[in-house]
Amino acid sequence: MLLLITGSVDGTSDRIVLSYGDDVFRLNYDLWRDYEISFTQDGWRIRNPANGLSITSDTVTRAFWWKPFAYPSPEDPLIQEEIKYTFRDIYGWCADRGVARGNHFTYHHVLGKMTILGKAKTYFAVPDTLVTVGLSGIRDFDGEPIVVKSLSSARTGDSNIMVTTEVDADRLDPRFPWCVQEKIESDWDVTVFYCDRRCFAFKRSRADLTGLDWRVAQSVDPSRRDWIPMGLGAGVAEKIVSLSYDIGVEFGRYDFLLDKRSGALVFLELNAHGQWVFLDYFDEYGLMDCFLNWIKR
Repeated sequence: MLLLITGSVDGTSDRIVLSYGDDVFRLNYDLWRDYEISFTQDGWRIRNPANGLSITSDTVTRAFWWKPFAYPSPEDPLIQEEIKYTFRDIYGWCADRGVARGNHFTYHHVLGKMTILGKAKTYFAVPDTLVTVGLSGIRDFDGEPIVVKSLSSARTGDSNIMVTTEVDADRLDPRFPWCVQEKIESDWDVTVFYCDRRCFAFKRSRADLTGLDWRVAQSVDPSRRDWIPMGLGAGVAEKIVSLSYDIGVEFGRYDFLLDKRSGALVFLELNAHGQWVFLDYFDEYGLMDCFLNWIKR
């Protein structure tokens, strides 16, 4: 049985459960009070009294971690951390026994954006990028158009998200840590869903963007076809496979820009836990089939 550790309001998890079949147990972090959980040094058991479903350390055959902590909680901080620890411990038990599939939830805590950019430079053009405290090194960008972006994608205290934004270097506050990058002129965003050594590439026109970040204009309407399938060519696909081997992933979403001047793909980042169902809402291009074959094997 598949143990899907996730949250209750997630379209990707909805689609996985719908497509996987009956042999799946969904454990929603934000609804933890709805479950009965027991965990001893010898094993664990989880039961959902609402539907009678249960899963144990004897019946789990695969575990997949999908954004369970991406949900705000009104709980006391201690209670919240105790539950997080419990969920992490259950997943850790699965990982230790080789039944977990996908990138570990700590992946980007171990291998961050800058390290991945350095490795990607072997295969692709990458934008000049600087992480700076006290604006050290900022003068290396003198005269160049630059953007700032978030390293963590965390929310601010008032629940806003920092998106990629073009800025004037002279207006940056030295009291704030910044991730600064040269601006790439591009008419197309390119994203590649990577799973089990297969690459599914899509492009999106930037003509309708009011800023630089396509996530701001991303629609939740599945009838909109913002992302168009595109061919990569064997050479580019081989580079993605090689890079994936170098950074230790078999699953994730790669983001690129198509450079307006050179026509080359410019590597931006890997999102080891990036959403991907929005690329193929209607199962036309095989993303879900690839995912299911990979996770069940």
